[in-house]
Parts: sequence; structure tokens; C-alpha cells
Amino acid sequence: MSGGPLVIFNLTENGQGDSIIISPLSQFMSSSLSLNINIVEYGFLGSIRSIPMNSTNSLIIYYSSQGINHLLDQWGKTMQKVYKKTNEYRSKDVTNNYLGYYTDNGAYYYYHTESEMNYEQTVLSIKENLSIPIHYIQLDSWWYYKGLANGVYQWISRSEIFPDGLEGLNEKLNNFPLAGHNRYWSLDTIYSRNYSFVFDESNLKSLPLSNDSFWIDLFNSSSKWNLILYEQDWMNHQTIDFLPLREDFYLGRQWLIQMGYAADLFNINLQYCMSLPRHALQSLEIQRVTQARVSDDYYIHIVHRIPQWKIGVSSMLANALGLAPFKDIFWSTEVQNGAPYKSSVKEPLPDREILIATLSTGPVA
Repeated sequence: MSGGPLVIFNLTENGQGDSIIISPLSQFMSSSLSLNINIVEYGFLGSIRSIPMNSTNSLIIYYSSQGINHLLDQWGKTMQKVYKKTNEYRSKDVTNNYLGYYTDNGAYYYYHTESEMNYEQTVLSIKENLSIPIHYIQLDSWWYYKGLANGVYQWISRSEIFPDGLEGLNEKLNNFPLAGHNRYWSLDTIYSRNYSFVFDESNLKSLPLSNDSFWIDLFNSSSKWNLILYEQDWMNHQTIDFLPLREDFYLGRQWLIQMGYAADLFNINLQYCMSLPRHALQSLEIQRVTQARVSDDYYIHIVHRIPQWKIGVSSMLANALGLAPFKDIFWSTEVQNGAPYKSSVKEPLPDREILIATLSTGPVA
């Protein structure tokens, strides 16, 4: 499930000479490409219960004599041409073009507010008091209702977080643009009462079947509080730890296509986060996917000193497929007094973070 395009090159040439890429060309969510010792294995996922009659699958083998960078660039352009993916929405995406403020894992306001303030007051304070020209604020996983296995029970704001709801917050922000985080759906999600969902009781997760108005209704209500970017996070867990997506031939593609269709209706762009290569490939059919996070959480860098900022390889794949690579957030100073992490936490090289984020062409936040 975690496999993706395979690049073969001559290590002694440091990837500057002959190179080949082998990747799926169709059925991205139901295909498998893996390396078993020295054997490349390709086809439909072995876990799929039933493959429809006359189903076809295809792969592409692309060669370049000019090294890996040229190879991925040309392969990516070919893939985008096949699926008519353009850079229209990527190039116009506010979150790709302007500074933003994130509240995710590693940020100052991740499950943490200003002293003696609730989250509504804190968010308003961010907008009013920051001295840099941010153009949007991202609301991470701390604002909505969670159910079993910490999945999404209902994607609306909790009353103790935003007492007047997100529409009320939007009014107080004077219609300031917002980005909204979402994760995998819980087994007991309230939406399954009115919409078609499939369930995995062993993993306590669910997923909208996407054959009804679920995504349209969700994004319709979200557009009323000026959601401009929907961040679909935890895509790896929603896929790997969800049996129906491993067993159903159509479900994976249907899930993402319908999400993208509804987002387009309401002029909302999509960010894929913790995504697998198959998700990035599937985005070729979804114009509204403008970006993908290409790193782990910033938290692991400041707390565990893991070089989360090394995004060279993953950003090459994302960019080739028409997605702006997102490095994730960063601290712009070494120390953030009062941050909700252990006292020894610091950002050793803020300038490096700023440089990499800026050069990535993805969000800078």
C-alpha cells in the first residue's frame, strides 16, 4: 500500500546520467507496484476481493539520459498531459502564494491558547496582533468533535472552542480566509445517520461511500465560514488501516474524486497530508488538489531533533505531479516562550527553515 513509482539509476553517476522510472499509469488507488528483492511486482492489489470483468491496468516506463531531476520532470509532464492536469489552481492558490499562520503539531497554538483566552479569542488575537502580512489562518484538529479511535465524529466547531461557531468566528474575522484540517472518520460518525458510509469495525474507522451529496453538503456548509483550503490529513491511516479501501476496487478513487468534485463546486482547494504515493498519483484526476505535505510533522524536528526539513526526494515527486510541496510549519525564531512543549525545545536554524519553505513553492507558514 505504501509503494510508489520506482526510479532506477546508476549510483556511481550520482543520479546524473541514465535513469528510468516505472510507475502506474491508471487505477492508482487499486494498483500495486513493489520491489521484492530484485523482482518488480506490478498489478492490482492482492487484497481486492473482486476485480470487475474486462478491467485493465497500465504502467509507464520512462527513460532519461539526463539524470533523475530531468527524468521526474519529463515523466511528470507526461502524466499531467495524459490526465489533463493543469497548474491553474496551484498557481492561483492563496495558500501557495502568500504567508499564512498554522496551528498544527509543532506550532505555538497546537492544542494551546493564550493565557486566560479561549480559542476564539486566541485566533482573533493572532490576526490582530501579528506584525507580518498573513493572508489566511489554518485551524488544526483541536476544533472539531472526535469519536471512536479519535476519528472525526462531526466536522463542526466545539462550543467551548468557538462559542459562536465558525460562522460567528468568520464574522469577527471580517471574512478572513481559513484553512481547515480534517482526519479519518470515526466508526460512530454522526454523518452515517444521513449519508452512505462504509465501516471497518476492527479499526474503528469509516469512510463516506461518496455516492450521495455528503461532500457537497460538507463543503457547502464550510464555504459559509470562508474555507479556502481543506486539508485532508492522516490519509495513510485512512487507507492502510481501513480494510474496505484495501478490498474494494472502486472505493479509493471514488472517495477522492467526489471530494475533489465537491471542492470545485465551492471554489475550495485541497491539500493532501500524510499521503501515500498512490494519493499523489490519483490527484492527477483532481484539479483542486494544489499541494501535498512532503514531510513529517514539524514537532519531531524541534522535540526529537529529527531532520524533518529534508524534503528533497518527496518534493520532487509531488512537484512532478503538479502539486506544490509543503514543508510544514516552522518557528521563525529559535525559542518560543510559553510553547506547549518541553522547556528545552528550540529551532536551531530558523533561517534554514525559512529558506527551504520559500524555495519549496508550497505554503510558507
